[in-house]
Amino acid sequence: MSDRAPQTHDGVQMTGIANQEIAGPEAGSLEARASVALKILAAIKVAGMVLAMFPPIPPVSTFHTVMFNLAAGALAVLYVLEARALDRSRPWAVALVRPLLLLVAASGAYSILVAFGTGRIVLPFDLGLAAWAWLGRRDLAQRARRDRRTAALLGAAVPLILSMSFGGKLFAWGGAFDVHEPDLSAALHVDCGPPASGPPPSIAMSYDWGWTSTSPLPSGIDIVVVGWTGVDEEGRPLFVLDRTPEPGGGIHPGLRDYPSLAMADEIGQESTGSWQWGIQLSEQRLAPGQFEAQLLRTREVGPGQKTLVVKASYVHLGLWRKDVAPVTCTW
Repeated sequence: MSDRAPQTHDGVQMTGIANQEIAGPEAGSLEARASVALKILAAIKVAGMVLAMFPPIPPVSTFHTVMFNLAAGALAVLYVLEARALDRSRPWAVALVRPLLLLVAASGAYSILVAFGTGRIVLPFDLGLAAWAWLGRRDLAQRARRDRRTAALLGAAVPLILSMSFGGKLFAWGGAFDVHEPDLSAALHVDCGPPASGPPPSIAMSYDWGWTSTSPLPSGIDIVVVGWTGVDEEGRPLFVLDRTPEPGGGIHPGLRDYPSLAMADEIGQESTGSWQWGIQLSEQRLAPGQFEAQLLRTREVGPGQKTLVVKASYVHLGLWRKDVAPVTCTW
């Protein structure tokens, strides 16, 4: 009979009977199923990161994509760490597995509800795998013992899972980290010329704007729409747009693209003539901007009062528009 004291590992005595800790949980148990489920979920997270490397159609927020990949990668590492610890029957991992499965299940249920509300169908991988693992028999529950690793991994899992579940409300276009209508200040300047001299041959105008806040990794296309309404005595357009210079810095005359195009076109129909300046936010980066343009008179005009109304609207990612006070020229 040996006088050697039994060795301990993670606080559990390593006697001949306790060697089950090294062998791992029994097949079909909650802990064994959870290990498999977490490894599958980790693989799904990595696959999602790979798919996110390809440009989506239609485009989405770059900031949202980056935050999704960071959270997915961190969760994949966390799930693998927990699964490997369960394979070794670590007491801190046994204590973590149930609250972690509840978080995974709640996240999966929320994603299903969100998809249902938008008319989409998603495969409930998270919820299904968590439920399957939870229904296994409890093999190592008596060994559960919380320590700093349990608290650390659970504390990391909560914000990571929340950031993926609510990422659209936080990081997507229009989310909490995006700029919003009150953050924009803009002005339209129009040189009408002397009122008594009649419509001039050309009218100079400019539009400038700035932001009181910014957004991380801005992306997508904003559009500024300038519209003008004015006709001569025969009902024909009084002015047309001259060639517009390229301002540079991410501002492109005539650039029309998703996601602001549909709203910009609707605004353009509010005037008899209009033109659009696209703002590539990844280039312009929400810096103050300005562009200039000229309207050319179409022909000589007869006597009588003439009126020209110039409007301008800023469209942010097709989510909202902000109009400036219109300028009315009367001769």
